Order: sequence, then C-alpha cells, then structure tokens
Amino acid sequence: MASKLSRRQLLTVAGLTVGTAWVELGGSPSAAYAAPAGDLVLEPVPDHPVRVLSPDGGAPSAVPRQLAVRVRNDDVVLPAGTALKVTFEGRLYAMLPAPLLTLGGRRLAATATTAPDPATGLTVCTVTLGEQVPARTADTGDLIAVVGTVNPYTFPYDMVRKPADPIAAVGETTRVPGARRNLKSSRPSSFGTAVTPWGVEVAGGWTRLTWGPDGRYWYWYPTLVSVRGTGPGRTPAAAFAVTVDPQIVTDVTVTGARLNGEPYAVSKITVSEETVTGSLRRLRWTAKARLDAGDQLDAELTVVTRTPAGALETITHPVVSTSMAAHPGARQTGLMSVSRADSSWE
Repeated sequence: MASKLSRRQLLTVAGLTVGTAWVELGGSPSAAYAAPAGDLVLEPVPDHPVRVLSPDGGAPSAVPRQLAVRVRNDDVVLPAGTALKVTFEGRLYAMLPAPLLTLGGRRLAATATTAPDPATGLTVCTVTLGEQVPARTADTGDLIAVVGTVNPYTFPYDMVRKPADPIAAVGETTRVPGARRNLKSSRPSSFGTAVTPWGVEVAGGWTRLTWGPDGRYWYWYPTLVSVRGTGPGRTPAAAFAVTVDPQIVTDVTVTGARLNGEPYAVSKITVSEETVTGSLRRLRWTAKARLDAGDQLDAELTVVTRTPAGALETITHPVVSTSMAAHPGARQTGLMSVSRADSSWE
C-alpha cells in the first residue's frame, strides 16, 4: 500500500551525496520514436552539508548531507525498469535497507543493487523503478530517490582526501535528452581553513541508586568520566558534559581528576554551562588540558541524589559526552557519548 511521506521525513532518513548519478531508460527504444521536447534534470536535495576531514591536514571539504537525487522529468515519461544510478564514496555512507523512492510524497515501488566500480574505486547503487512515472506536473510533484544516510562511525577510516564531486548525468537516448549537473555543496565558512584532525573517545563509570519495594526501581548515574585523545593532532581544551534526570540527581561536581594516571588539579576543570529544566539537568565542564593521541583525562564526580517516593512517569537516561564534536577539526570516532538505558522506574 502506498504511503505518504513529508519533506521532513525525506530529509531525516537521507545521508551524504558524493559521486555521480545518472539515469538509464528501461526498455528497448523504438526507431520511430522521436526525442521528447521536454527535459530530464537531476538535482541535489538541499540540506546542511557535512564536513569531511583530510588526512593531510588540509581544509575540510563540504559534501551534501543527502545521498539523494531529485528527478524533474518535464514532458518525459519514465517507464517501469528505468534505472537510476548513484555513484559515491563508499567510506562515507551507510545504505538504507531499501531505496526510498517517492513521487510528490507518495512512495513508489523500487529495487536496488549496490556494487563497487572497479574503474574508479567508488560504489554504485542502481535503483530500478517498479512502476511507470508520468511526466512531471504541478499535481504529480517531483520524483525523489534516497539511497543512503551519513555514516559518522567510520573511525579510523573517516578521513578522505578531496572527496569526489557529486555529478548527475543522463545519457542521451531517443527517448531521453542527455543532461549533466554538478551537485557539489557550497562550503560554509564555519568549516574553517587547514586543520590537523583530532579525535576523542568517552567512557563513563556508573553507580546505581535503588528504591521501592525489594529495590524494584533503580537509576544509573555517572561517577567517572574519561576522555581519551585518539589523534593524530592535539585537541583543543578538553570538554565533557553530563546529562541526568533532575527528579533523582540534584547536583554534580568534579571532586578529583587524573591525567595519564597522574593527579590533575581540579581547579583546572571549570563549569562552563549548566542547564536545568523539568526533565533534565545538564552540566558542561572545560579543562585546560589538551590531549595528544593516547592521553587520557579522568574526572571523578560527586553526585547528590534524592530517592523518589515510588514509581516515576518518565525518566531521562544519563548521558556522558565530550561536547567537542562541533569543532572543525573533530573526527567522528563513534564514541563521542555514552549512556545507560537500563534503569527501571515504572
């Protein structure tokens, strides 16, 4: 059964677009068939670009967040069997379990196969239409194909030197006019200039508070935060954050610290942000230490708790994070935050 998807849903499930996209028309062309007067145009799906770091310390590249293509087929009918091919940097993407192909928000039948291109070293995803797509009108809307999503957990293989520009191309046939389009993202100034990449990994130590008859309820809260540098460059001032449920945790302070196993002055770790709402308590600390590859900062936390009278309607699971991911040189290690989701409260 066809399903309707909003534009926000389309953008949410999509990922990174890098490489080449082109369309091949299914079926055998008739010699008597005249080339259509309309156009077939491939376009990127606008969204916020993604920063890709270079292993040589150059300026970060900008690539589209969407591994998606909009097909504007004015006066061109696309029969079932039409193949949409997207070529991309396989190191940067996670493929969707099935292609998401929509026409004006209505999902269409389609299949997909993915294989490497031995000539370029890139990856090719071929999406095949399972039904005919009429020529585009104001009523039908645009044909949009989404095949992949950004994959930030590729450390230590996350850095790519000069990723391939996204190119959309259509081979000219008797039924489809040829077209070619560069889909490269504009590079935001916030991506900065040349930078030596660095990374961090976070770990947490946990303590459990129990309450209720026979200890049937419990909540985990952090009592230790570890931030380890992964290199290759030195980090800026190390920073970490803790988010907990204010119904249970009333205060969190750093009362001890060690850097590479040696005592580190607590006075060098200061609170830089504190937010308290009805559903969360979040504190962020900044240390003066900058971490080289292999350096580790351990912060001991003293946590003040209160015991609930009974079951709770909702709970905020505890999270420990680095709060450094937005820096232009930060590598996405996949361990930028950790949490405990095994509390019992109802």
